[in-house]
Amino acid sequence: MTLVFEPRRKGENARDYAYAVLRENIANLNLEPGCTLNDVVIAEQLGVSRTPVREALNQLKSESEIIEVYPQRCIKVALIDTEIIQEVRLMRLLIEKDILRRCCDMATEKDLLWMEENVDLQRFHYGRRDMEKALEKDNELHRYFYSITGCDYIYRSTRGPMIHYDRVRVLETFYDSYLDSIDDHEEIIGAIREKDPEHAEKLITLHLGRWVANEQKLRIAYPQYFRKEETENEGSESNEAGGSSRC
Repeated sequence: MTLVFEPRRKGENARDYAYAVLRENIANLNLEPGCTLNDVVIAEQLGVSRTPVREALNQLKSESEIIEVYPQRCIKVALIDTEIIQEVRLMRLLIEKDILRRCCDMATEKDLLWMEENVDLQRFHYGRRDMEKALEKDNELHRYFYSITGCDYIYRSTRGPMIHYDRVRVLETFYDSYLDSIDDHEEIIGAIREKDPEHAEKLITLHLGRWVANEQKLRIAYPQYFRKEETENEGSESNEAGGSSRC
């Protein structure tokens, strides 16, 4: 289990640092679904004590259920649960429909130019097959929609459960179909520029629904990442939880 992380920022407390590192490593699949976590090893890698690591794990568990604790046994990263993903996707869809309607009224020319440049960067990174950077720009764009409308608090308050959706979005970047998502972004910005909220709503519904079209493909390609009951009838062998070799 080797974490990927940036140095601790000046003034950042140990718990917040451990939380940020763990969340990012879970969201980007460096800590794979089903893998076992060792708080001692994590603390050593981060250069902190076990207490802030345990506090960070408890926070992740309480806000998103992405961590599963088995008393006296082990701590694991939860396997992908498509029912949770569908609920999170619905929450995001309901919110972002309204956010985009507001963007159609509130976005300035400066905002539109920033968003268009962001999509250009997504295409650039996608062309270089730097999917981590492409997805980073993707996330920045969606966050910007919230910022335009003064809804940063809503964005922050929904980030907890969104980690479930983030993981399948990372899986989707492994396929050429991710280019469709970049095209969606360009069309959404076009609808905002044209001040067409109805079209923006239709586009975000299509955009956030792409996971449904890719679900079967991802389950077959990565059966070990999904809950066993969701893959055992598909003819694929599913590893037991915690069987990931990368952890």
